[in-house]
Amino acid sequence: MQEPLASFASLRMITMPTQFLRGGDALGWSAKAGDPKQFLAAVDQALEAALRERGLGTTWAFAGDLARMARRNPTYATDPSAIRAGDAVRVMERRKDAQIPEPVASQIRVLAGIHDARHALIPVELRFDAEKGDAGGRAVLHFVVLDVRASRISWAGDIPSEVAPEFSPALATALARRFADLIVAG
Repeated sequence: MQEPLASFASLRMITMPTQFLRGGDALGWSAKAGDPKQFLAAVDQALEAALRERGLGTTWAFAGDLARMARRNPTYATDPSAIRAGDAVRVMERRKDAQIPEPVASQIRVLAGIHDARHALIPVELRFDAEKGDAGGRAVLHFVVLDVRASRISWAGDIPSEVAPEFSPALATALARRFADLIVAG
């Protein structure tokens, strides 16, 4: 059986930093995650590790790669953590014919161009959903793939982790592996 997102494995892609951690979940897990920026950075590192483990390190540039490149080229490229990609995606998802709004379109285009990539993977929002009863919950990460040249969404979807009885920082790794499994078998 082919992985449902296997077509992305052959594309040159940049991976933006995870944009948002939704708070106020019924489980209280977002509060247990601690500092949102640190937890989201752990999600980014887990995504990079899982995708590199599956051989995508030569064709994909990850959030850490983008940040290093932006530091080396401060007058040309914007720090990827300062790009409001999540807000831009939310606008695009509400309006079917919307294109990537400026200045985000130009900022992402520069990062993609430096890495000779046409597509950008944007982990938009991480949330925690409760399971029915007292079965615990799961982490769910909303992803979008942008076609940067065409300025449109190529794919969007929610990737859930397995059900966990309680919050654990290991949810970031489990979620990253689950996403990577949809692209390249582990």
